[in-house]
Amino acid sequence: MVRPPELKLQQLQYLIAIAEHGGLRPAAQALNVTAAAVSKGLQELENTAGTRLMQRQAQGLQLTAAGRKLLTRARLIQCELDQAMQELSAARASSRIRFTVGVAPWISLTLLTPTLLRFAQMRPDVSLSLSDIFGSDYAALRDGSMDLAIGLAPLEQGSGELAARPLFSYEHAIACRRGHPLQQARHLEELAGQSWLLTHEITQYTPPLRDFFQTYYGEGAPLNGGQLHQYRSLQMLELICNSDLLTVVPWPVIESGRQHHPLDALTLKEKIPASIACYVTRKNTPIQGCVSDFVAAMMHVLTDEATRSRFLHPRVLRSLDVIAPR
Repeated sequence: MVRPPELKLQQLQYLIAIAEHGGLRPAAQALNVTAAAVSKGLQELENTAGTRLMQRQAQGLQLTAAGRKLLTRARLIQCELDQAMQELSAARASSRIRFTVGVAPWISLTLLTPTLLRFAQMRPDVSLSLSDIFGSDYAALRDGSMDLAIGLAPLEQGSGELAARPLFSYEHAIACRRGHPLQQARHLEELAGQSWLLTHEITQYTPPLRDFFQTYYGEGAPLNGGQLHQYRSLQMLELICNSDLLTVVPWPVIESGRQHHPLDALTLKEKIPASIACYVTRKNTPIQGCVSDFVAAMMHVLTDEATRSRFLHPRVLRSLDVIAPR
C-alpha cells in the first residue's frame, strides 16, 4: 500500500511566512532561518501537493489558486496549534513541576538552606524532592529518577551517560574529636591501626588517602587492630565527636560545625588534593529550566554579599574556591 504524501508543520509555516512577508528572504528573517531552508521547504511542500503553490511575478512571489486554498488551511492549523500551546501553558501554570535533586550531605549542611530559599523565590511553580547522595556512582541519575545532583564528578569508567560541570573546589581534612590521643599526629602512617568512619568506598578517595587505606585496611592488608566502617549519614559526626574514630570530611564541615560538632582537623605533612563539586546531569540534558535555575540559586548564595553574610560563616566561604559554571 502506497503511503499518502506527508505534510509537515514547518513547511506550512514557511508558506504562511512567504504569504505574509512577500518573499523568501523576508520570510526567512521573520522565522530566523536561512532563505535556502525556506526555499527547500516550499519546494518539498509543492512536491507533496503535486502542484505549484507560488509563482514569481513582478511584485514578488504570489500564491496560485492551489496555494491560496492551502494557505487558508495552514492558517487554521497554525491557529489550532497556538490554541493548544496556550492551553498547555495554562495547565502548567495551574500545576506544580516536580524536580528531584541529590546533594552531597556536607553541602546540605552548609549551602542548601539559602539555596532553597533563593530557588523558591525564582521558581514558585516547582516542588523539590531532595535526597542525600554519597560517592559518585549516581545510580538515580542514570535510571531517570533524579534530575540533578550536586557532588563529586562521576568516576571515569561510569561517566559515559552523565555530564559534570564544575561549581567550586574545596579541601579535605582528617578529623577527630577534641582531645583525641593522636590529635598531634603529623603523618598519615601514625594513624595506621586506628579505626575510621568513612562515607565513601576507599577506591573513591584520591592519593595519598587511597594508597594509605588500601595499604593498611584494604583487601590482603595485615590485621593491625584498626577497622574501617562506613556510615552514609551526617549522623556520623555525632559518632566521631563521642569516640576515638577518625574520619575524612570536607573543610567546610569543620568550619560550619564548630558549635554543633566540635571536630578538630589534624595538621598533617601529606597534602590531600582538593576536590571539585560539580552539578551532574544525564548527558544531553538541556542546561535550562529547573537545572539552570537551581545552579544559579547556589551561585547566588556563593557570590551575593548580602546572602553570604546572612547565612554563611566567613570561614566556610574561605574554604571554597568558586568556579564560574559553564
